Order: sequence, then C-alpha cells, then structure tokens
Amino acid sequence: MAPKNGVTRREFVRLVGAAAGASVLGACVAPMPQSQGEADAAAGQLPSQPPEPIVLDVWWNADIPDLTTTWEASPDNEEFQRTWYWGGLARTLYPPFLENHPGVSLNITAHSWDWDLRQNQLMSLAAGIIPDVTYGEAYVNEFVQLGIYNPVSEDAAQQFPEGTIRGAMVDGQTYGLPMSSGADVLFINLTTWERAGLDRNDLPTTWEELVAACQAISQINADERWGNNCYYTYGPDPNTYGTAMRILHWFNQNDAPLGSDLGVPSANLPKAVDTWLFHNELMWSSTEALITQAEGEAGSGKLFNDGVIAVKPGWNNDATSVGEGNIDATAIQFPLPPGGHPATIVIGNQINSPLKNGKHPDLAIALVEETLTNETTQAWLADNAGIWIPALKSLLEQYETYDQLGGYKTDGAKEIVRVTMKALLEGGAGPLPGWPKNGSRIWAEWNNSYQRIWNGRLQAAEIQQELDNLQASIEQLLARTG
Repeated sequence: MAPKNGVTRREFVRLVGAAAGASVLGACVAPMPQSQGEADAAAGQLPSQPPEPIVLDVWWNADIPDLTTTWEASPDNEEFQRTWYWGGLARTLYPPFLENHPGVSLNITAHSWDWDLRQNQLMSLAAGIIPDVTYGEAYVNEFVQLGIYNPVSEDAAQQFPEGTIRGAMVDGQTYGLPMSSGADVLFINLTTWERAGLDRNDLPTTWEELVAACQAISQINADERWGNNCYYTYGPDPNTYGTAMRILHWFNQNDAPLGSDLGVPSANLPKAVDTWLFHNELMWSSTEALITQAEGEAGSGKLFNDGVIAVKPGWNNDATSVGEGNIDATAIQFPLPPGGHPATIVIGNQINSPLKNGKHPDLAIALVEETLTNETTQAWLADNAGIWIPALKSLLEQYETYDQLGGYKTDGAKEIVRVTMKALLEGGAGPLPGWPKNGSRIWAEWNNSYQRIWNGRLQAAEIQQELDNLQASIEQLLARTG
C-alpha cells in the first residue's frame, strides 16, 4: 500500500538514493557556474525542494528518544537506568534498518504492557492517532481481527515456528512477527525429588505419574511456615491473563482448549472437566497459603530454589531465578494425559505489527520484517538480559548446543532454557485464545471460575456446571458491543 503522500517505499528509497548519489557525484566534478536555485530561476522554474523527512512512529518497550547516546549494561549508565536492556536491544535492532533507509528516522515510545497497553491502543485508534508499528502479546489477535494491521510477507512468516505467529494469524495471513519468545515447561527441584525417594532418571511422562510423585513429595516436604508442599502455579487473579498462561497447556494437551485461536469459546468441553480434576489434584499437593501468597510475599523462584516448591510450570524467565540459586534442578516437557499430545503456551512472545493507517505503511512492514528476521537482534535478549529466547526457527533448531545464552548465569539454567527452546520449536506451542472483544473481562471471568473450582475442591458435576456458566458468560461478553 502506498503512503498517504502517494510515494511508495520503493519510490522513496529510489528518490533518496538518487539524491544522495547526486551529492556524491557533485563532489567529484568542477563547481557549477551558478547555484541550483539560480539555474532553476533561469529556467523559469521554482527552486526544487528536498524530500520531506519521514518519521516512523514506533510503539515499543521503552522510550528511546536518541539512538546515538551511549548505552552499556551497567547500573551506573544513565541510559541503562532509563531503558534497562531495551536500550541495548534498540541499538542493535534499529540502526541497520536506518542505514538501509536513508532519510528515515524513528520516534520510539513505550505504551506499557498487558491491559494498560491494550487500553492505550484502543484509545489511540479511537482518537485517530495511529502509529506505524505497535506491539503486544495476548491481545494481538483482538487487534488483528479489527482489521487494523497489514500482513507481513509469507517468506518472513515462514522463518518462525507456527506457535510464535499463530496469535497474529487470520485466514492464512500473518499480521506481525515475534521479537522474542518463550515457552512453558515443567521445572523439577531434583534435591527435593530425591528426598521423597524418587529417581531422577525416571521423571514423569504421564499425568498419573506426575500426580503420584507430587503427592509423595508433599508427604515428606514439610516447611514450618508454608506447610507440606510440592506443586506450585499462580493462584487465580482476575486482573491478569498470566495465570492462564501457566495452566491452559494442560487443557490443550487433552483436546479441551478454552477457545480457538480466533476466540471461539469451548470452555465446557467434556475433557475440560477431567483436566480440572487432574489440576486440582496437583494444586492440593500444596497448601492454599503457598498458592495465594508465594508469588507476592516470598517469590516462587526463591521457594523453588529452597525446595519448598518441588515442581512447577515455568518458562525461560524462571530459569533466571534458578540460576541465582545455582541448585540441582531440571526441566522437562509436560507429562501427557491418556491419548493426549504435547502442548505448551507461548509466553513472553512479543509480536510487533505494522498498521494499515499509519503515515508510512510500506515502511512499517519493512521495519517489522527487516528487524525481526535478523539473527543478531533475535539472539540479543537471551545473550544479555536473559528472560527471553529467540523466536527464529534458525536459532531454535540449534537448541541442543545453543550457546548465546549469556543472560542466564549458570550451566543448569542454560540447560533448562534449551528445554524451553525445544518445546517452542517442537512441543505444540500456541497462544492463548484470541478473544475478538472484551478480552480483559473474559480473563477475569476465567480466573473467577478457576478460583471456585480450585478453592472449592469441586467435583465433576459441579465443575461441569461451573464451566457451562463460564461458557455462557464468555459468549455474552463476545456478543456485547460495549
């Protein structure tokens, strides 16, 4: 699509390149007897004007007003204090694009995350203030379905595993590319595992084996403050979709997804009841106090390192806390139900998307494609900040020996991260359901159901009724216009 000024990206690059070439050539020949303005006047023409500067409005993870200032990973560095590792990534991500597109500059601004980002984007659209490129995670598909993004090329999309781009796909087209990614796997504290008489070389492959192991660990793993515990995941919190990111892989494994990629709800499928019953067994191998307080009060990462938590779903970010403890731990892909199949949820999967109605839509597509298919920029966060892993297939395929993991501080943490890379590449990775509207309200309803099912220790018939009500609530929210 051509920009609103009627100049396509290709034409603009050609014109700027021609102007730059003319300047270079002009330096190699004798001076002209009269200025260009005088020549134009002599020819009866108005003086020529340089092309109008092009500024792309880029919504991103941090405000980067100046890419030329010095950034280094040091708490004493002013730029690091303001922009954290996003400042270093920006200086890796964007300069090659600017070098390839002379005359273009970027206005890079941050607009929060999660629900706040979603609200900022909705308000911007309503006000007609349209950036050229934006970003997101769980709510990307909602905006894809609004029809506000341009698709990227098939060649660009095929450089990523399906799970990392499914959240930006509709009707076979992909409306953004991932800048970074992550995947859930199952973390196991092997010290606590062996204290329960379990074999570190015989880790669970089925739901039944996992439940039995957690119940055995809970019997011997007593803590004065927290009681007897084994399994941990986030307790219900109606203010975030993060809880669902740690749980819904179990449902996807068992052919009981909460909803489709495009947000068609299926909360009350028969196998969903079986999955919640299994999940309750896992959850009640730990105390309510641990589930509801560990994240905010003590930190589940520290409690995992201390052995209070023995088993928990985690993503590559959790490996940073494992690295701090330097403990004897491992990670495996999730055990399976009878007749089930591998599944994991993509997490930390940031997708950057070009908008149709920004000022420079063609250049926005180029920005997304050129920056995010670059192996150097894809590798940067894992090798510096930790927390994330690359999203490019070409890097994930190296998971067995991948060594650009400098952000993870121990060999044990790096081995766990390699398991997350394998899961992202091969383990049935996929996004949360892409609700087309009222996403925040739907996740609040889901969390409320989670609370009642777990805290009430509901049985099969009660869970089915709860899920029927949840299905009806989601359908009503999807039907609402306000």
